[in-house]
Amino acid sequence: METARYNYYDILEVSPHCAQHEVTAAYEKAKLTYSGENTAIYTIFSDEEARELLKLVEEAYSVLGNKTLRGLYDEKLSQAGIRLEDLSFDSLKNQSKLFQETPKKINSDKPEFNADPVIEKEIKDATDFDGAFLKKIREYKKVSLERMSETTKISAYYISAIEKMDPGNLPAPVFVRGYVGQISKVLGLDDKKACDSYMKIFKDLGKK
Repeated sequence: METARYNYYDILEVSPHCAQHEVTAAYEKAKLTYSGENTAIYTIFSDEEARELLKLVEEAYSVLGNKTLRGLYDEKLSQAGIRLEDLSFDSLKNQSKLFQETPKKINSDKPEFNADPVIEKEIKDATDFDGAFLKKIREYKKVSLERMSETTKISAYYISAIEKMDPGNLPAPVFVRGYVGQISKVLGLDDKKACDSYMKIFKDLGKK
């Protein structure tokens, strides 16, 4: 995503003091408004303009839909002389400590748990990686929430919410996928396989 050109709250048409669930509701409404399914939009905007607006909506929600980035955005928004480029999604993400490119892995040369052939086979053969299964693997490998948080730089609060599959306490899906990927790597899992499975289950839960 590119440099922020507008106030993200204005893009989603919400107050800076609104609750987190209001941000999500505004995002869903804006996404429908500027999507190709809404033919009325093309009486006002061209196809290219509608796509650009939708891109801005996604960018705004990537920031405001994440509690950590939203807090950082609010802090910088109040600073005098702040540059627009410092308020963009990419800049805020880089300034925060949400992501770590190469999370540390558990030292496989010195295992801290006793390998159970039955559980190892279950993990190897697994196709569904939901939050409960990730928690089971984490606890089986004797990785505490605190250690997982320290290793991945993801808050224990978010890790717990991921294991509970609690969308109300999680940021935008793009961040959830990134978190699951980091957790999977630390646990020695195939991160793509785990992420694809988790996000499918997670999105299906949101449809119920």
